[in-house]
Amino acid sequence: MGETEEAIVLKIIIIGMTVLFLLSLSLIIFFILYQRRLLTQQKRHQKIESDYQKELLKTSILSQEEERTRIAKELHDDVGAMLTTTKLYFSQINPELPEDELNEITEKMSGFFDDMIYTVRSISQDLRPVILEKLGLIEAIQSLAQTVNDSGNIEVEFKNNTIKTIAKSKELNIYRIIQELITNTIKHAEASEVGIELKNEDEKLIILYEDNGKGVDQKKLDHKKGLGLKNIESRLSVLSGNMDFLKVSSGMKIKVTCP
Repeated sequence: MGETEEAIVLKIIIIGMTVLFLLSLSLIIFFILYQRRLLTQQKRHQKIESDYQKELLKTSILSQEEERTRIAKELHDDVGAMLTTTKLYFSQINPELPEDELNEITEKMSGFFDDMIYTVRSISQDLRPVILEKLGLIEAIQSLAQTVNDSGNIEVEFKNNTIKTIAKSKELNIYRIIQELITNTIKHAEASEVGIELKNEDEKLIILYEDNGKGVDQKKLDHKKGLGLKNIESRLSVLSGNMDFLKVSSGMKIKVTCP
């Protein structure tokens, strides 16, 4: 005996409701799994960002400790040694010395004092360049470029095309970034020429740095960065800036962007 029309309609409704239920359940399960996957990715990205910030902080601390160690060594080896020697000369002074010997000791002590003054000024200059404090960033970079040029090993060309004032609070970090880039070029690039340009794009300061050296291996750079580049990134994190390696046929070109 065949099913009645009402029974067939009821079966169709039940099947339809079952299909809708399964579709709804599938969508709910898909949404839950998607949210879990999204949350997992967010946690992974947060961990990467946290690890990156920790690495920058570690680099910054390591850089500061190395700087303190270097200054302590210079004070101990140079200034300390000169003070000890000067003290020995002081101990030789007595009223019975002939005038020519007394004059000789005085001249030697004066020479040691001159050397100490020069060394202390040099250490002070490393901590915060006097020209940066007195004349500002542009003049400090020009002076840095001239100092490197005077060495005769490499030629630095500096162009200032900025039209906006750079905040005093940012000058030292920007100066140190450029100084670190030049140091890396001298140490590793085997270059003979360096170009530095400062300019503005909208509300940002752009530093274009390039040399004609042997360039960088981007794949190796992504996996392993030296202390110099990590130190630059650490200073850029303070400035809320970033650094990009631009593609060039030879040498190296870097674009540093600071708000």
